[in-house]
Amino acid sequence: MSITVVAEVWRAVKSEIDETNLPDAAESLVDVLIQNDYEASDIKAEFRRDSDVMDAIKAYVASQEEEEDEYEEEEEEDEDYDDNW
Repeated sequence: MSITVVAEVWRAVKSEIDETNLPDAAESLVDVLIQNDYEASDIKAEFRRDSDVMDAIKAYVASQEEEEDEYEEEEEEDEDYDDNW
């Protein structure tokens, strides 16, 4: 399914979602899109006017950067440990 169709469905369904649940719904939408191999940049481009989805994709990108930083730190620690042997 094209991301354009997903965006159209989201816009149609969004009005039926309680406003307090929109951030969680947007996060779930982003999770499903990412799991189905959509790129964060494509999601940003298609949903650029939707603040809930944009907040969710920004949070996703930030969490990925944190995970990457943690992985790099672990790798550096492993290298330091290996150097001490």
